[in-house]
Amino acid sequence: MRRFRKPRCPYCGAKLNFAKTWILRRRGEYICPKCGGLSNVRLDPLIYGLGFLVILTGAMFFAAGLFLDFGTAVWTLPGALIPFLLFYLVCAFFVRLRKPAPPRVPPPPAGRRSGATLRDMPPPR
Repeated sequence: MRRFRKPRCPYCGAKLNFAKTWILRRRGEYICPKCGGLSNVRLDPLIYGLGFLVILTGAMFFAAGLFLDFGTAVWTLPGALIPFLLFYLVCAFFVRLRKPAPPRVPPPPAGRRSGATLRDMPPPR
C-alpha cells in the first residue's frame, strides 16, 4: 500500500493534511508554507484504473437493478452511488508532489557565439 499515502513536500518532507490535499488535487502547483519550495501537483496513474473500476461497478449495479426486477431496486441506487462517493474521498491519497523540471534552454545556432554581435562576425566571402 505504498501508493496509498499522504503527499509530502519534495524539499522538506512535510506531510499535507487530508483537507489541504483534497483541495490541492485540482490545482497545478503547490508552495510549501514551511520551506517555500514550489512543487508540481501530479496524480498517481493508478487513479485512472481505479476510476474505471468504479464506473464499471456502478454500471453493474445499475444494470442489475434495471434488468433484474426481483426486489433488487432497493440496492440499485446505493450500490451505484456509494462506489463513486468512496472514490471521491479516496482520490486525495493519490496526489503526488514533484519538483518542477528545469527549463530547457535551446542551444545557440551553429556558427554563432552566444552574445556575439554583427561587428564580431567575420565578413562574408
